[in-house]
Amino acid sequence: MDNGTQKTGRTFIGVSAVILFSKVLGFARDIVFASFFGTTILADLFQLIFSFPGYLFASIGNALSAVNIPDLTYYINNHTRQERDEYLSNLFAQITLIATVLVLIGIVFAPALTSLIAPGFSDDITGLAVLLTRIMLPTLLFVSLTYVAAGVLQVHGHFLLSASISIPFNILVITSLFLKGDDLIMLGYVTTLGWLLQFLIQVPTLYKEKYRFLGRIDFHNERTRLLYKQLLPILLGNSLLQLCLIIDRRFATHLPVGTTAALGFGSNLFVTVTSVFIVAMAIVVFPRLSQYCLDGDHERIRALLKGVFKTLLFILVPYLILVIFYNRELIALVYQRGAFTDQSTAITALAFMGYSLGVLGYACQEIFNRVYYALKKFHIPMKASIFCLVLKIGLDLLLYETYGIIGISISTALVMLVYAFITGYLLRREIGSFLGRDLLNFLLQMLLPVVAMIAVILLGRWLGLEGWKFLLPLTVSGLLYVGVAYLTPIRSIILGLKQ
Repeated sequence: MDNGTQKTGRTFIGVSAVILFSKVLGFARDIVFASFFGTTILADLFQLIFSFPGYLFASIGNALSAVNIPDLTYYINNHTRQERDEYLSNLFAQITLIATVLVLIGIVFAPALTSLIAPGFSDDITGLAVLLTRIMLPTLLFVSLTYVAAGVLQVHGHFLLSASISIPFNILVITSLFLKGDDLIMLGYVTTLGWLLQFLIQVPTLYKEKYRFLGRIDFHNERTRLLYKQLLPILLGNSLLQLCLIIDRRFATHLPVGTTAALGFGSNLFVTVTSVFIVAMAIVVFPRLSQYCLDGDHERIRALLKGVFKTLLFILVPYLILVIFYNRELIALVYQRGAFTDQSTAITALAFMGYSLGVLGYACQEIFNRVYYALKKFHIPMKASIFCLVLKIGLDLLLYETYGIIGISISTALVMLVYAFITGYLLRREIGSFLGRDLLNFLLQMLLPVVAMIAVILLGRWLGLEGWKFLLPLTVSGLLYVGVAYLTPIRSIILGLKQ
């Protein structure tokens, strides 16, 4: 194992640990929210309105960061520090101006925007939705600045800081819930303030890297103009899952009260758990990937992707097994308390399992898209995403009335898998084969630890280990999975993660 791979393994573990801690706080935030709101109409409202800053605005920020990382890498390698600083300060100034204008327009036309995203609510709830929309619209500015700043820190190797910025945000929201309970308006204000805080936390490190942000706005800068041209393709290509979740919640407003909230809780748990590993891996490999693409080194790109997918498969396959067998128990463990009843658990567990079936598609969205962006092939994920969004709307129209929450969530999983197949096939044409016989052999090697894991779970079911007792077979099956895998050639993955 070369030094670069060892360093990636160590950094991946560190970033995963920090993200895991922040996600634990995210769990706590969702748990406290669920205990106060349950699956009520107010929970439906917040989950729907929050999906815009939570998903759409975050996708915009991610897109900006995805374009900026290769561009900033180019400036660092080929230009002076002054030119680097001028490029970045100009980018921050333009984002601030454009986002502020869009926020003001959105506040003025909030009633029309709210009727578009929340069509199924009554008039009294719609008035509250308009107010909440206006409160949370400024997060467009704060989210955009936050993600671009995080990308800059990643280029300079500050992975741990960029991964930890949500920790104060979660603490702030949890504190607000305990102090104000089910005050939805206060929660909206606190959420918006929390996004601003995530940006401000990064500013001292940006100054430490000698970046300065005072300067004139230059809309004629070639790099920033190219960035905006690339933004829409990246936004469409990189936010398929997020847009599917927004579509799901919109359709859910026509279903029984609590469906939107259940979709929100189920998808939040799915994204929270899996992104600990998927996003951590994408964050760690992207700067190296950008450099390999700049060098035109397709062999190293293929080798890097093989290692990435072996590691993710080793982690995500047991996750999927546990969700299939223990979806209801996991939801009850995380959420069921206070206003979150047994009925809330039942419908949320369906959403959680449905979304989890698309976990490999979610991984492919995060990893494949990073390769395309580093290669400057923005149109490929964009076209695949547009096709899949049309497919998604068609599936929801076909399934939501008959199959309800499970139909909506499984349609998203299916769309993500279709996207993975399309983008993976097209990427193979760009850089050559990278998921061939070697990966198939790896999957065959995983059969023995997977069978051992399932055997323990089935034994626990036979022994009647229900309720909190399910944690025993869950833990033992996980330990046995790792232990058996260590006795196979898969141990190279385990050793790589330890280093």
